[in-house]
Amino acid sequence: MAQRYDIAVAGGGPAGSAAAWHAARAGARVVVFDKAEFPRDKPCGDGLTPRAVSFIQKMGLAAEVDKFHRVNGARIFSPSEWALSFPRRPGMPDHGYVARRTEIDSVLLKQAESAGVEVRQGAEVVGAIVDDDGRVTGVELKTGERVLAGAVIAADGAYSPVKRSLRLASQYNGYSAIAIRAEMSIAGPETDSLDIYLKLAFQGDQLPGYGWVFPLGGGRANIGLGYCNSYKKWHQINATQLFGEFLSSLPRELDVPRIDELRESRALQAWRLPMGFTAWPPWRPGVLFAGDALGAARPVSGAGISKALQSGTAAGECAVAALTNGGPDDFTNYAQRVRSDWGAEYRRGRFFHRLVGIPAVANTGIKVLDAVNHPGFRSRALFWEGWR
Repeated sequence: MAQRYDIAVAGGGPAGSAAAWHAARAGARVVVFDKAEFPRDKPCGDGLTPRAVSFIQKMGLAAEVDKFHRVNGARIFSPSEWALSFPRRPGMPDHGYVARRTEIDSVLLKQAESAGVEVRQGAEVVGAIVDDDGRVTGVELKTGERVLAGAVIAADGAYSPVKRSLRLASQYNGYSAIAIRAEMSIAGPETDSLDIYLKLAFQGDQLPGYGWVFPLGGGRANIGLGYCNSYKKWHQINATQLFGEFLSSLPRELDVPRIDELRESRALQAWRLPMGFTAWPPWRPGVLFAGDALGAARPVSGAGISKALQSGTAAGECAVAALTNGGPDDFTNYAQRVRSDWGAEYRRGRFFHRLVGIPAVANTGIKVLDAVNHPGFRSRALFWEGWR
């Protein structure tokens, strides 16, 4: 006989852990499935913005997140250097952190478990269970086990098996970025900034993307780059080669490894990042999408952890509210919340995503950023919303 829960969460990353924690705190019986055994790594820039930190703090993890390497702002190289501080906002930290996904994801999942969530690691969800009316009623595992639930929250990543099993499409499916990164040793003093390099070129074209150097502390850093697929020749780019060129352009005093050394040590990780809502509407009867399964990352910056936490929080709360007051056929409350919180920002972001794919526009934009010495303008021009 299949087990039954109030809510089944596919994926134990930040979105899934936040969804499960909030749902369990509201009194729901919750189970989380993840195909990996934790700790496990995920390709990511590892940067926690102040907003991401605020969501983690609200889960009762202020002391735990404070153990990671703190950053107080960003340095932008375009190629001139200028600084952006994180703004002070009521009820929110004015700093961020850089945290390995092996560590922060384990902390979040453990916190969900401490709230009463049943966590099943090494349990791979391969698809949704759907009834005769087309409503999702649970998930099926790779072992063949079927688990029933009042609602399913799909937080199972960019290649979401739940979403694929439902054969869903979205008008925003084409919005994505390609990224590559590696953790490595660097020389020099420890810094407290997220370093972002806007001059990123391919065959003379300015790319819609950027490179980064995010300090992890202890002489280590997460270094990588990403670019949007709005650039018409994006499929011609060899990401590893481009990354090697970026590494060679960094200041010599950092003494970063050569690309062939990173390749030999298997430190390189590349991934596709869906953004701008690749599942819209963000729910179907019986199921809600969060994190990369939703395509929650910001266009064009690609910031994903804060949006994973935010979408997971909303999905967990809205799922419980709907199940309590109306049932699993209608999660309109979730769509309303997502649209209210991010709708205008993401509409602008998708437009910007397309616009900066034109090299002349991207190059002009960088020149304007260099010429206009105003932190607020620069922050909004880069990220469309300041440091949120």
